[in-house]
Amino acid sequence: MVSPLRPPSCRRLIVTGDDFGLNSEVNEAVEALHEAGVLSQASLMVNERGVDEALRIARRHPRLCVGLHLSLCLGRASAPSKITGPQGELPPSPARAGLLYAFHRGVRRDLEAEIAAQFEAFAATGLPAVYWDGHTHLHLHPTVFDLSLPYAEKYGFRVTRLVREPGFAPLSLIFKRLSHAAARKLAKLNGRGVDRVFGLQQTGGITTPVFRQLLERVPEEGWTEIYLHPGAEPAPLDTAVIRCAMEERGITLGNAADLVASLAPAI
Repeated sequence: MVSPLRPPSCRRLIVTGDDFGLNSEVNEAVEALHEAGVLSQASLMVNERGVDEALRIARRHPRLCVGLHLSLCLGRASAPSKITGPQGELPPSPARAGLLYAFHRGVRRDLEAEIAAQFEAFAATGLPAVYWDGHTHLHLHPTVFDLSLPYAEKYGFRVTRLVREPGFAPLSLIFKRLSHAAARKLAKLNGRGVDRVFGLQQTGGITTPVFRQLLERVPEEGWTEIYLHPGAEPAPLDTAVIRCAMEERGITLGNAADLVASLAPAI
């Protein structure tokens, strides 16, 4: 079970499983990690084939915080449009999608319609609207973020993933810059992200030793997120080892709803 929120001096960690709803393999891995007490939230792809199964899992586990995994590349759209292929397939490359959305104003209306459709589909599930993020972090693309904010505000989303991964790797620096710009806009809605995020440099390679190393980097102050891709990592995680490491470090596992609750007195 996920432990309750402790006083502010403890190490507060969110562990997120991305691509929830993609397929049964991902869904089953998310559920297993949550039941084992090492995963606290999951980001839902509302247009993928496994979404109904994912929703059944979410309803079995009310403590599993589920957010919207806004998908604008490498997946299925709500409907065919100028940003998709003839069968509704989204651009197969994040880079190509980013260039399309930045420089082709003729697709702006269809891009906004797709964003709106995904927020609306999430709202229709009846799950609480707490946080959203994006497949391949495309939610931080300036055009995408600007188009998304009105819908986040409309449905009550307060938290998004700001990819603030410590270090100076080129990809980390790019996403830090994008996240800094997004954070300023999000603050106008009294929203926020966590203080640091791990997983960018380890994408597709979160093993038990890597997870333990990341736990060593969780500081006492602020909120930290580790995200991973259940069902697509190199090997199953040893959840007993990870739970033990969390306890040794004094880490409390929470989720975006806990983050919002911790902000309530200041708002």
